[in-house]
Amino acid sequence: MFFIAIMLTAAVRVAIGVGQMPLVNCMPLTAIAFSSSACLGRRHDWLVPVLVLVASDVVLNVHFCEPVIGSWTIVSLLCLTVFALAGRWVTSRRSVLLMVSGSLACTIAFYLVSNTVCFVISPDYPPGFAGWVQALTVGLPGYPPTWMFLRNSLIGDLSYTLVLISVLSWQRARVGLPAVPFWPVRGLEPA
Repeated sequence: MFFIAIMLTAAVRVAIGVGQMPLVNCMPLTAIAFSSSACLGRRHDWLVPVLVLVASDVVLNVHFCEPVIGSWTIVSLLCLTVFALAGRWVTSRRSVLLMVSGSLACTIAFYLVSNTVCFVISPDYPPGFAGWVQALTVGLPGYPPTWMFLRNSLIGDLSYTLVLISVLSWQRARVGLPAVPFWPVRGLEPA
């Protein structure tokens, strides 16, 4: 079931990317890598979300006449692999708190890494700290501000993670298992 959700989300990502719909970059990229890896049970299942996301990058690159595997695809692959492995680590400690905070941390990390890479490789940004701040806030003229990318990514990633937690808890309840706990370790609940 999670594999179907991952594939559908990647298909929607391509459709939104090609169609330039209003919520561009509202796709839960980091959540697919992190949260899906936390929910998939077998040892190498973390590869599935990463490979599906890289495949969707390739499709978008071809559509926009970019190199099939460009520097951006490599940066995405590295980030998503790290996030998927972090999700894999969470598997045995899975909780609502860890999954939501992990998804939030991955979203912010991806935003910082992707905009920093854009700042470094784009000659359109002024050099130095002011150029980096521009890359993290308003971006380049003629494009939406980069803070909107962060906002849309947070919406997509947190929504995906919460839906995934709900589906996982529902599946566990169907077979008589307890829902995903809120706290990662018993005994840490507030008094």
